[in-house]
Amino acid sequence: MKDCQDITELVERSKIERISLGDRMSIGMHSAICKNCRQFFRDSDTLDEMMQSKRFKHLGEYSFTTEEKEKLKILLQSKSDS
Repeated sequence: MKDCQDITELVERSKIERISLGDRMSIGMHSAICKNCRQFFRDSDTLDEMMQSKRFKHLGEYSFTTEEKEKLKILLQSKSDS
């Protein structure tokens, strides 16, 4: 069975591309037993709705500079190493 991190990654990926039936079933089975992931799914849907609303539309126009991207990569790598 996939863990919470795998499932949340699948859910987010499913928003931008079609995922396999097996992955969709994994999400369903996992969400049936994991309260934290169910809450994450609701929160993620709420954030998606907010980003699509007129009030937050301008945030989608922002893009990171190359320097900001490199800093984020370093930060994420240090988080995954610890």
